[in-house]
Amino acid sequence: MPSTNVKMSQEQSVTRWSRFTRKAMCVLAALVVAPMIPLSTWAENEDSKQHDETFTVDVAESTVNYRQNNVDPSEGQDVFSPGDTFILEGTIYPAGTLPRGKANNDPNAPGGIGKYRVRGTYTADFANFEKAVNGLPGANPEVGFVTEIYSFDEDGTSIMTDGIWPNANFSARRVVLGGTGKFRDIVGEIKEENIGENSTGFCNLRVTFLVKRVKSEMR
Repeated sequence: MPSTNVKMSQEQSVTRWSRFTRKAMCVLAALVVAPMIPLSTWAENEDSKQHDETFTVDVAESTVNYRQNNVDPSEGQDVFSPGDTFILEGTIYPAGTLPRGKANNDPNAPGGIGKYRVRGTYTADFANFEKAVNGLPGANPEVGFVTEIYSFDEDGTSIMTDGIWPNANFSARRVVLGGTGKFRDIVGEIKEENIGENSTGFCNLRVTFLVKRVKSEMR
């Protein structure tokens, strides 16, 4: 018959093992649940952080100088398909200048504060864009991925952004890659809202910059 000391030692080992197992299972459960936290929660927490600079502009896209390179050469310039590449220009206006929805504003009208330039690739087709314009279900939230340059008339400075391009009546978060002049040492993101269409049938945007300044080694 085993001694009492041996029996107690075995019981203590079992107890310690049970406690270790319970802790391990709790840690594992936390790791499983963490990815299930809604992305909106992370986004809200991120938005609540202080930014060095926050400002908003409106953009009216224009058909002037629009060029499109089609996967299918017979497609023409009036519609687009996934894989088609393009360049596009527009005018930057002060925030709140452009109306929401289907509007009649001229994207080349006076009052602009800068120029908007884009190069990109469509990821949705024209039929999907029209679906989004009309608010129909099933439209893709994004219509392409693009690089944008915002050039400002006042001092000739610019900001470059990259990422998803929102479809009509959708919005997207895009990364700020950097800038020139007074914007040369900024990082951050923009919230780009596709708020409607102008007289050309191209889009009006409302863009909010959320940027921080980082230490620049340039002098």
